This record gives sequence, C-alpha cells and structure tokens, in this order.
Amino acid sequence: MIKRDELIGYLDDYLKVHQVPDYGPMGLQVEGRESVRHIVTGVSASVALFEAAIEKEADVIMVHHGMLWDRDSRVVRGPYKQRLALLLQNSITLLAYHLALDKHDEIGNNILAARALGLYNISPLGEIGLKGCVEPMSAAHLHALVTEVFAKEPVFFDYGPEEIRHIGLCSGGAARDLSLAIDARLDAYITGEPSEASYYLAREGGIHFGAAGHHATERLGIRALGEHVAAKFGLEVEFVDISNPV
Repeated sequence: MIKRDELIGYLDDYLKVHQVPDYGPMGLQVEGRESVRHIVTGVSASVALFEAAIEKEADVIMVHHGMLWDRDSRVVRGPYKQRLALLLQNSITLLAYHLALDKHDEIGNNILAARALGLYNISPLGEIGLKGCVEPMSAAHLHALVTEVFAKEPVFFDYGPEEIRHIGLCSGGAARDLSLAIDARLDAYITGEPSEASYYLAREGGIHFGAAGHHATERLGIRALGEHVAAKFGLEVEFVDISNPV
C-alpha cells in the first residue's frame, strides 16, 4: 500500500511532468481515496475503462489520454458527466500522463517502439518523436515488423527505397511529422494515425509510411509505466485494453 499523494509526487518527478508542456492538466485529474493498493492502467479515459476498474476494485486509474483537455467545454454533461460520476461515486483517483509519457527516455511510447523496431543511434525527431538507424531491411520486412510490434495491421504506403536503413517514428496522431522525416532524408516513418495528406507526402517524398493505430501505438508506454510502479512499490497493477480500432 502507498499513499495517493506519495504516488502522484513520485510519478510527476519520474515522468518530469512539469517540464513538458501539454494540452491540459497532467498527473492528478480527479482525486479519490487516500490509500492505494490496486491500480488499473489503460490507454484512454472512458466509461468502459472506468467500469472495468470499478469491477476490479481499483483505487487508481492511470491513463495516457486523460479526461481534462484545454480545448474542451467546462460544462459537466454527457460523456464527461458519466465518466466523472463513476470516479466520484467510487472514490477512484484518475492520473493522466500524455506527452511526458510519449517522450520519456525509459518507458515512453516512442523509445519502447524504437527499441522494438531495432533502432540504434537514436536521436530526436521534432519535439516528441525519434529517429535512428536499423539493420538494412525491405519494406515487406518493416511492414511485418510494425504489425508484430503493435499487434495491428498498419496502413502502409510503400514509396521509399528498396533498402531501409533510417527510420523515424512518433506514436499517436503525428502524421504531421512525416514532413520532418522527409526533410531528414529518412527511408521510413511510422506513426499511429494517417492524415489525408500522408499518402501524397509519402509518394512525392519517396518515403515508406506506416500508421499502426493511435491506440495501438500508445499501449506500450502506459503498460510499461504500470509495470514500473508495480515493481517499485509492490502494488497490484493491471493493464486493461479497451478495444479501439482507431
């Protein structure tokens, strides 16, 4: 068992939350009971995840995509009301770690994906993404590797060179960084969601492009964060994967 505020303080420091500007409050989003024994982790805040956590008698829900965003209305109604009611009625704490988790250098979505894809000589690509070298591979091999790493068939545009040696990546909705990959003369770029323009940019830029799903590419970090917390504090931590095709 650990005190809620001790856990929050540790995670804020470990993930360097206050050093990474984001689109809403990160870390604590809804305060629940003071003591923590059982944590449920998931990619995104949702009624389905919250109901699963309640069934498992979780004290804390820890997610990558929280429920408080700067762009959203302050009016409490609809899905937001449903989610908030479940947390408050069951005294469950909600913790959210977005960009800080994407870019963390140990358990972040991008570093874990980079390692799983075999990247080395890794360096930043834009503000959040990464780029690096790989042992020479074909587009067919990269396609299969992306499918294996993210457990999802990607949208894949095969317009790069026959031999792939340099790859860029950024989890989630980072199709915009395809331009950065082209400027960096990379052979391939992997993200979660494509944009309508991705097809044309990949074709005209002579680069392979893979989009393996926003949800699928961001399972790695939150699951690893849960495992880290479980090991450090001896807590029961369970990852709940609410299916999302996007």
